Amino acid sequence: MVHRTAEVTVQGNECSGAAGDAAPPSTPVPCPEQILKDPDGSRCPVQKCDGRMKVCAAEYDSRSGLESLVCTKCKHRGLRSREGVIPLFRGGHEFKFSYGPSTRTVTVVLSSAAVNLWGTHGVNEEQVAKLAAEWTLLCGNTKKPVQLGLPSEEFADFYLYFCGK
Repeated sequence: MVHRTAEVTVQGNECSGAAGDAAPPSTPVPCPEQILKDPDGSRCPVQKCDGRMKVCAAEYDSRSGLESLVCTKCKHRGLRSREGVIPLFRGGHEFKFSYGPSTRTVTVVLSSAAVNLWGTHGVNEEQVAKLAAEWTLLCGNTKKPVQLGLPSEEFADFYLYFCGK
């Protein structure tokens, strides 16, 4: 298996530009792991909100292992596992993750197109699936499977979040 890596850049305020667009100086896209593990708190996953997610220590659920987070700006409520998400198994492009002591799981389904797109950014499918599981918890979702296919609103939100928009 050949591993490909690429330097990822963003043009202006867009994650990608149309062919022929005038390209202003590019800026690097932050590393996805850096975004989720930011010491100042994760960015809020709500589009057009530039708030930070802060932990609500009083709302830790010891049965699920999930911390409650709230956005400092829009008051969006999300979740995060103190131990991170734990890969259980995968079948093709479907991944199952657990978190903390809970018996609940987060399911992530990737399309081939999504795997190929993220591959151009040097992110392999296991990394994409893990980031998607952490992101869906941050969005407050613990029940619905994450479907990252093209086209899908979920995929667009996920991609824009990691582009820093």
